[in-house]
Amino acid sequence: MKLISPLVVTTALIALTHAASGAVVTQWTFNSSNAALTLTPYIGAGTATYVGGTAANGTGIATGWADDTTAVAPVVNNRWTMLSFPTASNASGTAGAQFAVSTVGYEDVIVTFGLRNSNTSSKYAMLQYSTDGTNFTNFGDVITGTGDAWTSVSRDLSALTAADNISTFAFRVVSVFAPGTSEYAAAKSTSTYAATGTYGFDLVTVSGTAIPAPGAVSLLAVAALMARRRR
Repeated sequence: MKLISPLVVTTALIALTHAASGAVVTQWTFNSSNAALTLTPYIGAGTATYVGGTAANGTGIATGWADDTTAVAPVVNNRWTMLSFPTASNASGTAGAQFAVSTVGYEDVIVTFGLRNSNTSSKYAMLQYSTDGTNFTNFGDVITGTGDAWTSVSRDLSALTAADNISTFAFRVVSVFAPGTSEYAAAKSTSTYAATGTYGFDLVTVSGTAIPAPGAVSLLAVAALMARRRR
């Protein structure tokens, strides 16, 4: 019987490792060709919803983030925009955007996105996660935005094993009071916070490491052992 060479086994193991890491599970770009808001993911499956009383700002779309290079004419680069946030001293950590994604088959979850603040929106936001789709917990540092500018946000949830391989993973990005206060602060220092200030989202991405199919790694390990013995 001809045995698998060590080189072949090593190459297969490397390929398996690379294929498993850094896979996009779901991604929203909000791009469209008909000037209408689409909340259907560009990659994968999931749902995106308003939360805490927020609503569409007009059509719900505006010019997208320059980092989004997925739009090819006639598709237009859009961002998802929203307003109707709480008044100045109410309901911190409740209003914004919510995303639900199944992570079945994946671990080491990472969430990234672009957030654009209008001048009068809340300067501060927080990512919250849920493992049951209902109850949410703050995660990571406060997100600090700038008026009429994009902020690139990345949150590594790989240490949160409860988010791995479940169908009920969700997260939301919500406005919060300025740290140490009981009021929202405007994203631009010379502006005044207003509930009509807007948040815009683009390239909302959930990534993870694919969990190898049962037996895949062990079979390669056996092949490697056989190859070594052959030598």
